[in-house]
Amino acid sequence: MNNAAVQVYPSFPQHIIATPHTSPVGSSVNSRGPTFVLVPPVSLTSSQPQASPSSPAPGSVVGPESVNQTSVISSADSISTLSPASVSSPASTADTGMSPHKGSTAPPLQSSQCSEMPKCVEDYIATAKAFMYDNCQLMAIENEVALDSLYIDVPLVQRQIKTRTGKHVNKYQEKELLLFDMAERRKFEIKRSQLFEEAGQKPKELIALLGKAGMGKSTFIQKLCLDWSKGDFQHFELVFFFETKKLNLPDQTYSLKNLLFDIFPAPPPRNVDEVFRYILSNPQKVLIIFDGFDDFQDSEGLLQCPATSSTKDVYTIKQLFSGLFQKKLIVGSTILIAARPKEVLNQFLGKVDKIVELCGFSEEEIQLYTERYFKDTSCYDWAWTKVRNHNFLSALCFNPLICRFTCFLLENVGSKKSLPSTLTELYQQVFYQKLHMNTTKADPGKRQEKQNIPKLGALAWRGVKDHSCLLSHEDLCSTGLKEFGLNSGILTPYILKRKGDEEEFGCGFTDLFVQNFLGALHITAAKELNDKSLLTQTMLQQKKKKPQDDWLDVTRRFMVGLLFQKTQKHLDWLPGSTKKRLAKRNTIEAHLEKLRPSELSANRLLELCHCVYETGSTKLLRNLAQKLPEELSFSGTPLTPPDVFVLKYLLKETKDNQKNFSIDIQETAIDLPGLRELVGLNCVTSFRASVADTISLWECLQQTGEKDLLKDAVAKFTVNPFKARQLSDVENLNQLVQIYRQKKLLLCDSADSETRPDGDTFHVPAVNNLRKLEFALGPENGYLGFLRLVEVLPTLQWLQHLDLEGLTCNKIGDRGAEKLAEILPCLSSLETLNLSQNCIGDQGAEKLAQTLPSLLSLRSLSLYSNSIADSGAESMAQILPEMTSLTDLDVKFNKITDVGALKLSESLRRCPWIKSIAMWNHSIPHGVLEHLKQKDSRINLL
Repeated sequence: MNNAAVQVYPSFPQHIIATPHTSPVGSSVNSRGPTFVLVPPVSLTSSQPQASPSSPAPGSVVGPESVNQTSVISSADSISTLSPASVSSPASTADTGMSPHKGSTAPPLQSSQCSEMPKCVEDYIATAKAFMYDNCQLMAIENEVALDSLYIDVPLVQRQIKTRTGKHVNKYQEKELLLFDMAERRKFEIKRSQLFEEAGQKPKELIALLGKAGMGKSTFIQKLCLDWSKGDFQHFELVFFFETKKLNLPDQTYSLKNLLFDIFPAPPPRNVDEVFRYILSNPQKVLIIFDGFDDFQDSEGLLQCPATSSTKDVYTIKQLFSGLFQKKLIVGSTILIAARPKEVLNQFLGKVDKIVELCGFSEEEIQLYTERYFKDTSCYDWAWTKVRNHNFLSALCFNPLICRFTCFLLENVGSKKSLPSTLTELYQQVFYQKLHMNTTKADPGKRQEKQNIPKLGALAWRGVKDHSCLLSHEDLCSTGLKEFGLNSGILTPYILKRKGDEEEFGCGFTDLFVQNFLGALHITAAKELNDKSLLTQTMLQQKKKKPQDDWLDVTRRFMVGLLFQKTQKHLDWLPGSTKKRLAKRNTIEAHLEKLRPSELSANRLLELCHCVYETGSTKLLRNLAQKLPEELSFSGTPLTPPDVFVLKYLLKETKDNQKNFSIDIQETAIDLPGLRELVGLNCVTSFRASVADTISLWECLQQTGEKDLLKDAVAKFTVNPFKARQLSDVENLNQLVQIYRQKKLLLCDSADSETRPDGDTFHVPAVNNLRKLEFALGPENGYLGFLRLVEVLPTLQWLQHLDLEGLTCNKIGDRGAEKLAEILPCLSSLETLNLSQNCIGDQGAEKLAQTLPSLLSLRSLSLYSNSIADSGAESMAQILPEMTSLTDLDVKFNKITDVGALKLSESLRRCPWIKSIAMWNHSIPHGVLEHLKQKDSRINLL
């Protein structure tokens, strides 16, 4: 399609920001760009989008304040594609191969009320399309940078909520998401072009896009909208895009029509009523996007007050959002909501149809980003070399925003200066560099910095505590403060109120990093924070009274890093004495020394590791390393590359103590380089991880010829106890056993015999040392999975505990019991066998009875809640005298009558070694059971 030059109606000022290669341009700041109503075309007779009349020229600046410098801090979610590259025109963008995914394969959705499109709708589509293209083609932070010139298309991962059961489960409480291993993650990865595709399924109408601060949610949405304007996602004819922080409009009411056409900057259609009727008649052709949901300040009781009328009533913004969220307005439309995980949206995830999360940068993507950032310059080679060789910064660059910070710093400090070694030092240098670039000319004596930085710091800290990035007019009553905040790029404006043609602007912090950093600066200097308040409000607690989320982590790390800096470089604007800051440092140091790592949850232990690393204190580092428990479990806690780095850094400090560690990193979503780093540590003597990921590591090490590390990685691996919850778990165990049997990796090519490790490398102690196996696939996949499990069970000759119930009903049935009976003699070490809730009847019991006596070590046998009747009970009764190691038998809740009970009771008399037999069944008369128990107290009725 053609993307000719178009005209644009800006509803509020556009911030023109100079790249490092251009001179600054003045304007008012809105670093995340405007909010748009986005509408794709249905048919265009012209080769160019229809342009609206009276449009300001591109690059014109209009605003409530005049700002003459570059933005200091970039938007956290818009940063992942930032670069000083030159602007590309639509034509040149296409030539570079950076065009969006063409021809989205999502099928057009059919409307039950397929309305013919009126001419005024076509005109509105064309005008809004041109408006959206013009506003999305450039980076929202540095408007001289073409979005397509640097955008890194990271995959999305579809996420699933952990299912919780029980009486006290609240469906609206905080939701936990399943953490996939690498193999599973690849299965659930989708491209941006596939976000709205549902092959053969009902379209997902409510989609949550998750990502931590700086992961690029806003840039992702901007790219999505740009692609849509250039021909993708054409099953949506109308797209509306809202920045949620601009919806904080107190004490005002709107109709749904007002929301779509009056509040936001796209030029309204000539015939609003007719376009609105078209929307209501074709809801499946409408996409509505809410970006930055965490900034919505009125989310309390969100589900209790939905708007219900699309045409008549007026509501608050909260009620309108609730009505859209609960599918009571424009029913059938698609809603996309972007938010940070574990924050405001978390409690509502149970209502969402589809959850996707943005992945961070891989090493290859960090390199690609760096290459594009330094395009057309001679700096790329040395810049990438410095990033690659700096282990901590390369780990931090997993976050696209921090990757941008790193490139910016490299560009401004040059190749000779060393890079910072902590997150605090990195951001402090970035902050100072940008502040210096923006305010030096206007304030050469730094008078405004010394006056305004402390004030903004106090506001930032209050906002951190209140989970808010927005500021009121009362907060910025001083004109100088507001002007400084906007000029420096620390603050960005947003529309607060709209009365007719007049707009009232509010301000907010540009991104979470600048707010957290300024909040941390305030903490280090604030006189009102005594020792007790400092610890209560900022630090990790040994015993927490309420759940602690991640929202304070970055502020805490910045605060600790600032307090422990050896020099107060760049901090000369801070009030307060050095003596006061030293006292706070001593308080924090004493608190960190007192914490007991063994009593902290996994995520809090990780945060403690980050804080100690930020201090740069060898004393604290060794103190923590010495107190670490030898068994470390991070299962269920995400491990990102920065987490792996600080954990490795800490564990290496234990070499003087000669401590050894066993680490559990199952269900952590750790990547392959991270797994390799931890497994390679000498102090790690055993580890538990996903079987599939571990085998992938072995294959990688074999391909790279790292024989010693491969041998260690095989020897250290353990799977005991093994829990199979899905078919892939059984398949992975099967693959592991095959490696054990064949003494080589399954993908090993015979041509590689000279470089292949010897057979002893793949002795795989994990198989020999497996003592407990729990099988819990449930009724749907239970039998199919069990057939695969039976194939490997004969190899597990040292297995002592086989649990085929796993608190679920696997339904292996008589056929499964027969298969098990065939291989039972191979399990000579088995001591516990749990076959409860498996739909086993008499036929299965009879088959089992033929081989159970071969288990000479079996102590406990449970056949609870099956379908065994008197014939099966009689078969069991016959073999009891042969099972001289058995001490406990459970046959409760079967179909045994008094006949079968009498048989078991008679057999029990000849088995004095048996301690108990649970026999209660509905079909056994209570009087018979009481009589049997009186005769033999080992018979349990409960």
